[in-house]
Amino acid sequence: MNIGLILPAAEKNDTKALPRLLSKMGEFLSSRCLFTSQTIELMDGMAFEVITLNRQTQEILANEGLRKKLKFRLHRYLEEARIWPVLEHPDLNGLYDPHHYAMDEAVVKEIVVNRFQEVLSLIQGVGDLSSKEITVTGGSTHLEHAIAKLVTKVKVMNLLLPEGSLEPSEAELAFMETGIPVHITTDWEVLNRSALWLRFPFDDARFDELPQKYRGIIVDFGEAKIIDTKNRKIFSVYPEFCDRIKRKIGHNILGSWPKGVLESVVISVCSNAWDKSVTDTSIRLGMRLSFKS
Repeated sequence: MNIGLILPAAEKNDTKALPRLLSKMGEFLSSRCLFTSQTIELMDGMAFEVITLNRQTQEILANEGLRKKLKFRLHRYLEEARIWPVLEHPDLNGLYDPHHYAMDEAVVKEIVVNRFQEVLSLIQGVGDLSSKEITVTGGSTHLEHAIAKLVTKVKVMNLLLPEGSLEPSEAELAFMETGIPVHITTDWEVLNRSALWLRFPFDDARFDELPQKYRGIIVDFGEAKIIDTKNRKIFSVYPEFCDRIKRKIGHNILGSWPKGVLESVVISVCSNAWDKSVTDTSIRLGMRLSFKS
């Protein structure tokens, strides 16, 4: 599987040379020096095909007719080399593909939810959970999962439910097995005792107003965000290539896209190709989770 990356020239050419280039464009377009290509093996069976426009090619992009010819040459090369999908640098303004690749939020959110323990380990200031009281909200399946994974790691776990909700059966069982209190409540003031509020998907929409009253750290797994209400900072969680792959790709290429965009595209492509969940795919690719404000 080869994923294409189209990059602009590293340096801009002298624009004074443009008229001369345009006058010889028929000869130029028939040559083989429009771009260079480099293969970067990421892992067995997967590689980035990095296509870099040369300095002269960069100068013709403003000419619509020549731009179409360049696009045709690129398309033929990519098709013959069986390169797909293809991402291009934002500065090329839709030379090859008018679609602007952005972070695949659905992919990121699913990974963050399923790897929530890793997210918690990244948050500075949380410290040892065994001495802390935490509050958890979310749909019943997520609450049961949180109980199973976290009950032995915290001092007290509070499950904040909306009025009329069914209590998760795992709560009583967890207390009987571990002796660690799992409090089930509909009183939002329980947050006043909690340094950490874990919001999983499908918690009650009425809880959306509570962050204005809460003073602590909210980990919103459903939105892939960490919210520090005391310092009024919001951090987005995103997947990141492991150091081995980052070294292969290089800082210049990675810096050409916003953080997490290349990673989320690679995860989506590989997930479909391997017929695996995006979470399992992210683990197989050695992706780690990081966050930025």
